[in-house]
Amino acid sequence: MKPLFSLTMITLLFTYNAHAKKEFNFEARKASCQSKSSGDVCSFEGKKGKREGTCKEGRKDKSVLLCVGGKKGKGGMFKELNLTKEQYSKLKEYKETKKKNREEMKALKGKVKALKEEVKQGFLKNISDEKLLAIHKEITEVRAKLESLRFSKMITMKNILNEEQRKKFIEHESKRKDKFKKKRKERSKKK
Repeated sequence: MKPLFSLTMITLLFTYNAHAKKEFNFEARKASCQSKSSGDVCSFEGKKGKREGTCKEGRKDKSVLLCVGGKKGKGGMFKELNLTKEQYSKLKEYKETKKKNREEMKALKGKVKALKEEVKQGFLKNISDEKLLAIHKEITEVRAKLESLRFSKMITMKNILNEEQRKKFIEHESKRKDKFKKKRKERSKKK
């Protein structure tokens, strides 16, 4: 009984300290956005010194603005673009519609995968050429829908950003794609 009590007390002490630090961080983030509006640049004092971020609505309480970001790799592209408040709000709207599109894209990718399996099984079972061509046509149509959804991002960004920002955006996207390809190659080498 005594060891269990000691263990409980130690756990409480450690979790209390962690909670207290989080609360301080919350208050610092909240205070840095007190006289600002959503999308404004902010800064606060973190564990590792001064951090910069963007004022955003709280997750639980939308009336509270918090300084979010300030971590390496977070919001890097949008900081580089120097967005106006209007551009930021348009991007925020786009992000909301993108969440809906993501579900649609996931369903379409699943459909392509199922159709590919159907082609494979049809090939093994020696189904007619017409049926295989019909499945292939359906795969092509679904892929076209996927590509259309992907391309809508480019159109949206073109309409929101100015010429200089578009150049930076394209540069950032190509770097991101190169990084992704490199990681994919590394993973395939490990297998």
